Amino acid sequence: MPYNRFNAFIYQLILFIEHFNPGFIHKPWVRKVRDNCKDDWAEFRTQITIQELDEDIEELHAEWDTQEAKDSEFIFTEENSDGSEAQELLGGPMELKAPWEKD
Repeated sequence: MPYNRFNAFIYQLILFIEHFNPGFIHKPWVRKVRDNCKDDWAEFRTQITIQELDEDIEELHAEWDTQEAKDSEFIFTEENSDGSEAQELLGGPMELKAPWEKD
């Protein structure tokens, strides 16, 4: 939804001035300006919040994808041969396990 950037800026400016001058907001003309600009400022803040949430979600999805790839790697183990001629020729016993079969 489009919003008026100038109105959002004015509302934010009023909040900033109010922080340093607490009685500023009690003037009638400041209240009228503030009430007029509040909807645009709310839309502005909503869009910023949604954008930050989208960025956080993308980061989480990337993190989950890397974790899932790491957890789904197969486990390959090779043991030393016991000295028999067959195992010497083949290189000893080998084992391939899926990650969900961990000991």
